[in-house]
Amino acid sequence: MLLVFTALTAVMTYPQALHLHDGVHDDGDPLLNTWTLAWVAHQLPRAPARLFDANIFYPERKTLAFTETLLLPGVVAAPLHWVGVAPLLVHNLVLLSGFVVSGAGTALLVRSLTGNVAAAILAGIVFAFIPYRIDHLPHLQLQQTQCLPLALWAFHRLLASGRMADGVWFGLFVAGQVLSCMYYGLFLVPYLGIVCGTMLIADRTMVQRRLVALMAGGLVAIVAVLPLARAYLSAGQIVVERGRVEVTDGSAQVRNYLAPPEQNLLYGDLFQRFRDNERRLFPGFVAIALACAAFWPRKHENTKPTQRAFVLSFFRGDPRGAYLLGLLLAFDISLGFNGFTYPLLYDYIRPFRGLRIPARMGLLVAFSLAVLAGYGVARLTDAIRSSAARRALVVFLGFALLAEYASKPLTLQIIPTGPSDAYADMVKDIGDSPTATIFEYPAALLHDPTYMYYSTFHWQNLVNGYAGFFPPWYGRLTLAMEGFPDDGSVATVKTHGARYILVHGERLIGNGYRRLTDQLDAWPGLTLVSRRPSERQGQHGEISVYRVSYTQ
Repeated sequence: MLLVFTALTAVMTYPQALHLHDGVHDDGDPLLNTWTLAWVAHQLPRAPARLFDANIFYPERKTLAFTETLLLPGVVAAPLHWVGVAPLLVHNLVLLSGFVVSGAGTALLVRSLTGNVAAAILAGIVFAFIPYRIDHLPHLQLQQTQCLPLALWAFHRLLASGRMADGVWFGLFVAGQVLSCMYYGLFLVPYLGIVCGTMLIADRTMVQRRLVALMAGGLVAIVAVLPLARAYLSAGQIVVERGRVEVTDGSAQVRNYLAPPEQNLLYGDLFQRFRDNERRLFPGFVAIALACAAFWPRKHENTKPTQRAFVLSFFRGDPRGAYLLGLLLAFDISLGFNGFTYPLLYDYIRPFRGLRIPARMGLLVAFSLAVLAGYGVARLTDAIRSSAARRALVVFLGFALLAEYASKPLTLQIIPTGPSDAYADMVKDIGDSPTATIFEYPAALLHDPTYMYYSTFHWQNLVNGYAGFFPPWYGRLTLAMEGFPDDGSVATVKTHGARYILVHGERLIGNGYRRLTDQLDAWPGLTLVSRRPSERQGQHGEISVYRVSYTQ
């Protein structure tokens, strides 16, 4: 399974596999996530108790919790950092692993439910390569859904056996999803509530053993996510919750389920009128048809008993009914304030107030469709007696799914695999001090992720930062920098204890860099450490490093 989905991932994300060491979608969120993975690997062996006190937005604390922490992917990938694998390569391996393991995990789940290998692979294709994933290729955290199908797989095992071990695995996988992506960790709670709750109520055998196993799993999950929860609560004292207007803007509409990303080969141009930013949720017509086939009557069944069985399946432990309910719930939650469920979650469950885009619940709609599509494939193949005809049908459906999900070749941005020598000059000037605080100019959303990426090579404290939330003072700082260098802007930098200012000429337009450095060279209390070449997207420039004196 892993080999199949690895090969398919290389094809469906072409040409990412050819640029693992230096290519990312853009220099925004991918560099943020590169930094996040590297920070986890850097801090764990040094000061694990201060894991969340990351080196951005200095001197704020718990700044790792200002964004997706990627704790589980970070821990799993940490050995790669420790043996010297480049940060960008680690990022891209983790990124693509999200496709591979999510598909293989769904295949494992569906095979355990249907006993049909072909159905399992096709279901894995639906969940692994749904167009939504390509639309969110910059967001590594949104590809980290490996634990979602594995949590359901463990629950089905628990349901069948009542064993404590299966309950523990269930709790570990639920916690793993929370530690991989907070969005889907939170979304998983109501989804599991309806899907697992339906199956538990429907099948009342071994009730006591199952409840004990579930309680054990719940305890494991709570203990595993407690440090993360504490960090987010601490960060919540600094950052603000998402307002209703912002969340409404991130709420899906029904028409968004006809919206593929513009990169989609078949439908990208055809259905562009349904597209809204962050709300492109098209699951594919083939997947929908296969999910409908999951409820098609078998030949040996009469229509009336089948209709009764369909209704009673919600109460007799038939997983199809549970996953259909999960699909409907996920669809409604994805509508955000346009639906019924999300306003209640927002009003009464505080963590949901930190989510900006309820439409991302659309991926759990896709997961439900994937499971039901697996049942549909199993039904269709079971109805065909000829093995050759069955194989032909499976091949046809596989190609049909991949054709609907295929994208135009992805456009990648090539990122330098190392920083300018200016950073090495700065570290040399720092000397024996454990860390220093630096400020990099210009400071803005377009530039700060790159500074964070470069910090993975020196790990000094940054006044700069980029995340899902920003401390309130950061807006005031960037506003003060509009007059840089003047007394107010330099004083603002000093209030954060910055010992070095790095000025990036490759990020300044026209002659602004020369005029600025002429002023800084003569500015009292600033000493030029070095000037070194730098490069940005093939444009050559220069970085000037200044030491800040506090004795003036």
